[in-house]
Amino acid sequence: MEKHHLVSEIPPVGSKNPTSQEIARRARVVIEKVSAEEVPLIAPRLSAIVHQHMSLDISTYFTHPYTLTDSLKLFNSISPLLIPPSSAPSFPPPPGGIVMFVARLLPSEPTKESIDMEGNFTTHSEIVGSVQLQFASMPNGAFRSEVKKMLVDTRYGGRGIGKGLLRALEEEARRWGSTTCMLDTEQDSLGEKLYRSCGWTQLGVLPKFHWPPDKSEKRATVFYYKHLDDE
Repeated sequence: MEKHHLVSEIPPVGSKNPTSQEIARRARVVIEKVSAEEVPLIAPRLSAIVHQHMSLDISTYFTHPYTLTDSLKLFNSISPLLIPPSSAPSFPPPPGGIVMFVARLLPSEPTKESIDMEGNFTTHSEIVGSVQLQFASMPNGAFRSEVKKMLVDTRYGGRGIGKGLLRALEEEARRWGSTTCMLDTEQDSLGEKLYRSCGWTQLGVLPKFHWPPDKSEKRATVFYYKHLDDE
């Protein structure tokens, strides 16, 4: 993967509202934007993280049975919508456009092997998380955006990787003039704790809205929003 498209500058440590790069530095990762050309190269690694979440009964898009092809398509299918990392932000953003981020361990950090659902080793084991920012598809919502596909390898949990990715997404949304951002997540999940800690506001709870991987029950989904022009 090309080592460019770093997001934001690093302010002095201890600032009240740390940027994504300050958070990333503490988490020992670098956060980068991804190009359409890079997606097929890293999709196997991201699919391995999806498989990890499925194995831990974390609600992650699919139910059993599902295939590696299904998982790879989850990422490869967005390539036509990806905004090139070198694009200069402007308003309105491309309708339905996506900015994809990954968190990569610093070269000095030890990596753990990455294995997909078929038992194959994948490359890019240094990638430990990803998230997508998607802009609204219709003109009357050009100022809106949504958090999509937040993934963090659970073996690296507790380091602030998810917080760094979310902050990078918020920064990018502001650059494009997006002032209202939304997301949904499973109630009482680690994701919900992350969003609350980052100042997101709960909009409401929809009971029995999604299945976990084994379809053993219908779980509640929580909807959150953040007005990015309030900060």
